[in-house]
Amino acid sequence: MKKVMMVCLFLLGTLALMGCSSKPKLYVLNWGDYIDEDLIDAFEDTYGVKVVYRQVGSNEEMATLLQAGSSKYDIAVPSDYMIDKLKTLNLIQPIDFSLLTNWNDLTVIPELFNLYESMGFADYVVPYAWGTIGILYNTDKAGLQALIEAEGWAAMFEYGDTYKVGMYDSPRDAVGAALLYSGFNVNSEIESELLAAENALKAGKFKAWGEDNLKSLVIQGTLDMALVYSGDYFSEYYLALEDQVRINFDYFVPETTNVWVDGMVIPTVSQNIELAHQFIDFFLVYDHALQNSDYIGYAPCFAEIYDTMVNDSDYGYDFATFNPYPDGSIRQMYQYGSNAKSEALVGILARAKAA
Repeated sequence: MKKVMMVCLFLLGTLALMGCSSKPKLYVLNWGDYIDEDLIDAFEDTYGVKVVYRQVGSNEEMATLLQAGSSKYDIAVPSDYMIDKLKTLNLIQPIDFSLLTNWNDLTVIPELFNLYESMGFADYVVPYAWGTIGILYNTDKAGLQALIEAEGWAAMFEYGDTYKVGMYDSPRDAVGAALLYSGFNVNSEIESELLAAENALKAGKFKAWGEDNLKSLVIQGTLDMALVYSGDYFSEYYLALEDQVRINFDYFVPETTNVWVDGMVIPTVSQNIELAHQFIDFFLVYDHALQNSDYIGYAPCFAEIYDTMVNDSDYGYDFATFNPYPDGSIRQMYQYGSNAKSEALVGILARAKAA
């Protein structure tokens, strides 16, 4: 009798494993802690599928994985300039918006839509979250807030003798900030304007070059201010609120700055295109979009979700820096352009750091 029971249990276990392995799989490529995994579980239960979720640390890593083609990813969530590049390289395909039954229930914030439509990839993306680059500063430093509010980008580029300034160690971001400081478009390829940006970086007298670590250096007081993404600020702000610690930092966005947007795209290597559209559509359900945006804490791309998060006291996002595009501001979106442009920016940053 025991043998019969053991055989039955073995068969049931085998069938259960076969059931799991036979489920359709959806391969998703995204940033770390950038999706509410409860919603992934709900999607799996709703559609009887398995989501294979891989996290990356940069847009470049994401592009490398898609170019390799060894894994057939169905969904990726790159940033604007990388979406532009992936489109140019034919690594993503147009979205079939007729398959997104919830698309017309939400409204992309018009200012955002106009920006990425002008970049030429509106047919390839469903926007996910957006924000700005700006200046993170330590509020314990006397007089610094007033200086930054009065001088904007000049505070970073002209006061390196007075304050400890950190610059993003990325050609795109550092040169972009220098172009903005110099009064030029973030996508400029004019030789004289790029030279002005290079000279601004050389004269900046930056105390540190970094990336994600810059926010920690400001909060610790090692730096007084640094170029960061709005997401860097929000992650530290929410963490401080959760831990109930004193917040000794703030974020300032100059009147003219670079706006970033991350979006869901479908790679050309996708082998489950219909399911990929169902995944995107699942995150366009109002309740799901709201839950996910509240989880990641960045500005949502849809007007209905933004209005709820800002105006409903249950959410509490009614603070100035949450809006990436306030009235009277000027916003530019970075465009990939070409390999030659990228190489030029790399050269500018290398010479600036050497100086």
